[in-house]
Amino acid sequence: MKKLIIALVALSLTAPLFARDIEAIVTPDWLEKNLSNSKVVVVDVRKVEDYKAAHIPGAVSMLGSALYVPAGGLNNELPAIDDLGDLIADAGIDASSLVVVVETDGSRFSWATRVAWTFAYAGLDNVAVLSGGQAGWVKAGKPVNSDMVRAKSSRFTAKAREEYLALRYDVLSSKGQIVDARAYDNYFGLAKAAFVAQAGHFTGAYSLPSNWICDADGNVKSKEALAAMPALLKLDPNADTITYCDSGVLATGWWWIMKEYLGWKNVRSYDGSSQDLTKDPSVKYISHTWR
Repeated sequence: MKKLIIALVALSLTAPLFARDIEAIVTPDWLEKNLSNSKVVVVDVRKVEDYKAAHIPGAVSMLGSALYVPAGGLNNELPAIDDLGDLIADAGIDASSLVVVVETDGSRFSWATRVAWTFAYAGLDNVAVLSGGQAGWVKAGKPVNSDMVRAKSSRFTAKAREEYLALRYDVLSSKGQIVDARAYDNYFGLAKAAFVAQAGHFTGAYSLPSNWICDADGNVKSKEALAAMPALLKLDPNADTITYCDSGVLATGWWWIMKEYLGWKNVRSYDGSSQDLTKDPSVKYISHTWR
């Protein structure tokens, strides 16, 4: 068994399909050393008042909620592709940018990856998430200021990578792996979001909570530690994989780790997630069982 797990972890630590110029997860030390790089664009997606109080020098403020919007009765959907392209260009980001997304702290990691996933979906190759967020930056003794940054608009045309996005049909017809990124209580059916019609989980889904990604200090765990978790579930890095949650935010945490950090080949995130899936009368979630 131990040899099998080691082999699966090794398979998980493959390179991403495209050549990155920036790691999918960066540390405060890396970012401090690279702040002077003209290609680096730090995108602070915290509340505006938090940004105004103190932020990483040079960071531009962008409301994360502009990148996951209510649509079609669902809470957190992708904006129209043209609108998404305009938002990215207005932040001064172009195809050559090295984008670093900054959230409040490790507890907001999946909100950071939701933004990062949206950027990647729009066609950006070099997007990263700051491990530990703003809190980790401050804890590391890095500089902050309160200067308002006015981004110079760039030229950027968004081109949707539909292969990053799963829809209801994809889940219902999947022959691959379905990963539930919610907390155990939600997966098991002991708790339920008010906007989700059924308690429990999709039949056959594996439970892999997104709150396992960061450690007690809010920093992203090592690649080896992260690869070991799906390996213990005997998930195949080469198989078609769909991540889901309640409304399409937590699902992007493991999508980001699997696809962008560990280099899994075929991973999609279900934007509508349980909020959309449980509306279908043919879908019956199961509870009080692990699989």
